[in-house]
Amino acid sequence: MNDYPLAPAAIVGFGAVSAYGLGVPAFWQGLLDGRSGIGPLPENLQAYSRCTAAAVVDVDLFDAERPHQQRLSRSSLMALVAAREARASHALDVDPSRIGVVVGTGIGNLDLLDAALRQADGRLSPALAFQSYAHAGACEVSRELGARGPVLTVSTGCNSGADAIGVALDWLRLGKCDLVYAGGTEAELVPGFLQAMTAARALQSRHNDRPEAASRPFDRQRDGNVPGEGAAFVVLARDKTLNGAEPDAWLYGAACRAFGTRPPYDPFNPLPDPSAMIATMQATLDDCGIEPTQLSLVSANGSSSVFYDALEAGAIRAVFCESMPVYSMKGALGQTGAVTPVLQTIAAVQSLSTGYVPPTINCEELDPKCEPLNLIRSRVELRPEFVMTHAIGFGGYYYAAQVLGRGR
Repeated sequence: MNDYPLAPAAIVGFGAVSAYGLGVPAFWQGLLDGRSGIGPLPENLQAYSRCTAAAVVDVDLFDAERPHQQRLSRSSLMALVAAREARASHALDVDPSRIGVVVGTGIGNLDLLDAALRQADGRLSPALAFQSYAHAGACEVSRELGARGPVLTVSTGCNSGADAIGVALDWLRLGKCDLVYAGGTEAELVPGFLQAMTAARALQSRHNDRPEAASRPFDRQRDGNVPGEGAAFVVLARDKTLNGAEPDAWLYGAACRAFGTRPPYDPFNPLPDPSAMIATMQATLDDCGIEPTQLSLVSANGSSSVFYDALEAGAIRAVFCESMPVYSMKGALGQTGAVTPVLQTIAAVQSLSTGYVPPTINCEELDPKCEPLNLIRSRVELRPEFVMTHAIGFGGYYYAAQVLGRGR
């Protein structure tokens, strides 16, 4: 354990765009109610994917007063909408030069590039030259917020949102910023991406006739991920910036670890070795200066992967105990890449403040390979002191975790 833990960061606001709709209230209520946000993949995309279920943001995101936004990628646009809500959710007055923005994204603005490559006549908008960059979303968010501090894009696959929050924590601890908007955005429902994930056999296909039940964390009948889209932000602040304001929660620590191995590594036939996951969880606890016995809840990756769900269950048992309460939101919202870790953070804060933990839906029969696991399958009242969120990068090269708490 770290005897000299670094300062935590205050969480003072959030914003979300999810398959439940616009806003954090819609996200949290849908999750708490155990309602699936997954439905059919749009018909024009079904030919590209073995999985015909998806978590679709089925709302009009465009602002009629800002026609130029119609040139943005879907990823950038969802990030703008979530960032606006995050800005409106707090009242801190901070020097713009001390406000940072860090955005995680796995596939960036692939929708623009994919559409351009499929455009037969080759006539492209000049906006594509800038908007196709993965960093465009972060730039648009910083412009919208009037932030003049550091702006960064993190692209570490499914963990990108978790790492964006980790970077924000470091900026605050180092005194580089007083306030940071940290988030994730992803628009995975793109022909090229769906084709690639289908080729990798990473998507489910067994439950296409029941899309609402297609994502099945830790369930015996799971057979892969369900893709999705969305965006989410959390606003983190230094203690001295609060000026007496009460934060929603505290981010105590974060860590990430790679599964480094000199022999060739096959992401499609990974080694059944949980050591990197275990090291990540332990490093996160060390960063906070807390013991495993002080933790009350784990928000698991639980992506419905046949391999990684079982590996993660084993790692949780190794670090904590068989009775540790665990849940996954991916049964309800699928695998939204960089967005999921940020949504996990928002949900953890809601659990800390309300005392309720949402259910893991669609786990009808716990896989014996995941047992024993104290999986929360219906909404429960629990007053956690500390919550860990855990994320697994696609392919198993990389892991990330965070710990949040109610008070200092």
